[in-house]
Amino acid sequence: MKNFTQYMRDSAGNAALLLGIAALPLMLGAGVAVDMARVNHARTILQGAADVAALVGASSKDKSEDTLNKAMRDYLEANNANSVLEFVTDIDQNLDVDKGTFTVKIAGTFPGSFMSLVGLKDVTVDALSVANVGSQSLELVLVLDNTGSMAGSKITNLKTSANTLIDIIQTETSDNAVVKMAVVPFAEYVNVGAVHAGQAWLDTSFAGGGAWEGCVGTRAAPDNLSIASSGGSYPALSGVPCNSPILPLTENIAAVKSAVNAMTAEGWTYIPGGLLWGWNVLDSAAPFTEGKTKAENQRVKGKKAIVLMTDGENTRSVNYPFHDGGDVALANTTLEESCRAVKADGIEIFTVSFMIATTTVKDIMENCATTPSQYFDADNAVELSAAFTEIARDLAAVRLTQ
Repeated sequence: MKNFTQYMRDSAGNAALLLGIAALPLMLGAGVAVDMARVNHARTILQGAADVAALVGASSKDKSEDTLNKAMRDYLEANNANSVLEFVTDIDQNLDVDKGTFTVKIAGTFPGSFMSLVGLKDVTVDALSVANVGSQSLELVLVLDNTGSMAGSKITNLKTSANTLIDIIQTETSDNAVVKMAVVPFAEYVNVGAVHAGQAWLDTSFAGGGAWEGCVGTRAAPDNLSIASSGGSYPALSGVPCNSPILPLTENIAAVKSAVNAMTAEGWTYIPGGLLWGWNVLDSAAPFTEGKTKAENQRVKGKKAIVLMTDGENTRSVNYPFHDGGDVALANTTLEESCRAVKADGIEIFTVSFMIATTTVKDIMENCATTPSQYFDADNAVELSAAFTEIARDLAAVRLTQ
């Protein structure tokens, strides 16, 4: 009996030893799992820091190491993760002008505690982020309805919304980009500016004896759908209603705002005239020469865009060279053809319908936009402001692509 009791004691000790040995892999596995969780957390933190650094680098002219490091440190500090910095071994940045991207890669070596027991002394942690630097050039024309139906709160709301767009583009567009904006107010006619009197591209034979205030009519078909210089001169008209003059493309943001704030509501509606002159302003040839040539715009990966806004359907049509006809169907057809011509020239069109009850012009405006997402139907001032805000953010966007 004594021997049996001793045997039982010895067996119990052996079992405890065996259990202890069997538990080691479980403990080691749990420890490695803890290490891996810490590594994954570090990788997530570094990825966030790389994303921030890439966006900063893409949107800023200052791409120095100090700037990127500050952006990364600010991000880590905001996330209570400064300790991750001690494991960072390298930060690489690269601006690819041809691709229009800015890349940031952060590499780090993370020491393991339990992992070293299974031969994994250090774990490499990488984070890669690629940001689209946006257009290096943006030329934008605001083609805005100044007809009589816009009087009162409508024109006030339009000015507020347009100023919001201008502010967003000014503050959120990449510092790498050269931004120019223009304003084309339109009603029955467009005012190209009386300062252009005497220019070779003007035909004064229709002006009569009155003083020319800057109003122009339309060239006869098919030149009414073209801005080519071969189409002949534009008819200068006197004695017709004329709104505020065009502001050509300029980097002077204060001048753009002044042009918007100076708009007044008066006259009938002929939308094709406004769109045609928005197109003219973006072209590099006369009458306005502030825009980049197609070759230069392509070289810098530039963008040319028009925001076309109206609060109603066409109420006038062309009776060459005047816009005093009443064939609304003809005016609508001309608008559709004009939209196609502008887009075929590589210009993006954003369209905004403001408090329009009928579907005819809404449908035309939607089809006029470059894509369905670039058409906005605003039923009130809040929606108008939201539309202009979304357009601005689309134009000014600097985005992560990887």
